Amino acid sequence: MKRLIFALVVVGFFVIPTFVTGAGTVEEVAYYSDALGMDKMALVYLPEGYENSGEEYPVVYLVGDFGSGFGNWCSIPEFVGELDLMIGDGLIDPFILVEVDQLVMPWPALPVSVPSFLVDSELNGNYETNLIEDLVPWVDATYRTMADRANRYIFGRSAGGAATTRVALRHWDVFGGVGTQVGTIAVEPLAAALPLILTDYPDGPPYDYSPTAGLWSMYLFSWCAAMTPNMTNPPWYVDIIIDEDGNLDPEVWQRFVAHSNSRWAAEMKAAGGELDIFMDAGDEDFYLPFTLYFAGVLDSLELPYTLQIFHGDHDNPPMWERLKSHTTYFMPLNATVEINPDTLKLRSRGRWVTAYLELPSGLVVSDIDLSTVAITEVDGMELAAAIVREGPTSISDVNGNGVPDLMVKFDRGDLIEQLGGHGGDTVAITLDGQLLNGWYLEAVDTVRVVD
Repeated sequence: MKRLIFALVVVGFFVIPTFVTGAGTVEEVAYYSDALGMDKMALVYLPEGYENSGEEYPVVYLVGDFGSGFGNWCSIPEFVGELDLMIGDGLIDPFILVEVDQLVMPWPALPVSVPSFLVDSELNGNYETNLIEDLVPWVDATYRTMADRANRYIFGRSAGGAATTRVALRHWDVFGGVGTQVGTIAVEPLAAALPLILTDYPDGPPYDYSPTAGLWSMYLFSWCAAMTPNMTNPPWYVDIIIDEDGNLDPEVWQRFVAHSNSRWAAEMKAAGGELDIFMDAGDEDFYLPFTLYFAGVLDSLELPYTLQIFHGDHDNPPMWERLKSHTTYFMPLNATVEINPDTLKLRSRGRWVTAYLELPSGLVVSDIDLSTVAITEVDGMELAAAIVREGPTSISDVNGNGVPDLMVKFDRGDLIEQLGGHGGDTVAITLDGQLLNGWYLEAVDTVRVVD
């Protein structure tokens, strides 16, 4: 089901600095990567209370964008501050965040590192294998993690979104969900960007392409270093998708799109794989077509996803302001619900089942988007069609605990239809919804079913 909304083995270990960020801490750590044959760095955010809790935590892997260096996200006070506030205020359950170093320097002439796109490349190195076989096992062995796919997610921004989508689709047995922020997720739209690349070469054909010719050329070469490396083609050791006349090279292009996320989505579908996919994009973002193209691919494959389109471009609003939508999609706000009646008779002819929703401290139920509130699971099993809210609503304090609650009603017959076969059982009922700002909530209560 698509949701579209308008409105993310230990060989060596040493910790380099640890710095406190409000409530949580960020550690800069090193681990040895067999895939790359070197020590690699990672930044690990540990939530408040990790050291003494003894508990295990979900893990989010985070991959940055093209223009930011490694450590960019976890070095931004606003970004880490958002994590602290969400976890410290009890809005969501605590989790561990690992910022991944995916950057490479294939050409010393470049002024900056470029993304590896988490591809195993002859030129860049085996960055996909590094993540899957080195970093993930190292994190699980080093920290108290919930070491299963259901509690392991991967997020990426911009070019990082392309990388994380690729690796999650190829390794859906490792990651339960992938989130992308303004992601350049599909490679196919790059064919339409050829005129932009050629603006780096004002002298015209025949073109002598170079990663140092301009920004678009650097983008192009970084993609090709991952997708179409050629160690027999000096001086840049890549095959470029356009020929010397500025036309698409069919042979190289076919090798290039062989790494397309469209392909990996189709292969996951064929293998019976599942992946929770959340994407966002700005309505004024130059790269919006990359996300929309991939959404169309998922539609054609009948693979479920959520696309949240916000008002903004590639850089605004800043990434940390979009953080809550990403994190609450996979780890929803800790809402609570009381369902009345708490005993349902399968032969009942009553009209409504009433739910009273409360939000964590600091949030107000008047900010809940009523159109999104629905019963989505019964006893942990997702319903083929959610039971949507019906009937009147009101705000009150039914249980007298001083926290306002939102009363919503559901058709009793629709719910009873889903409870057939549960006679005599106590069944968990899950409600989902969103706030008007795009954050996600989830609440669970139990009812007794009487046949």
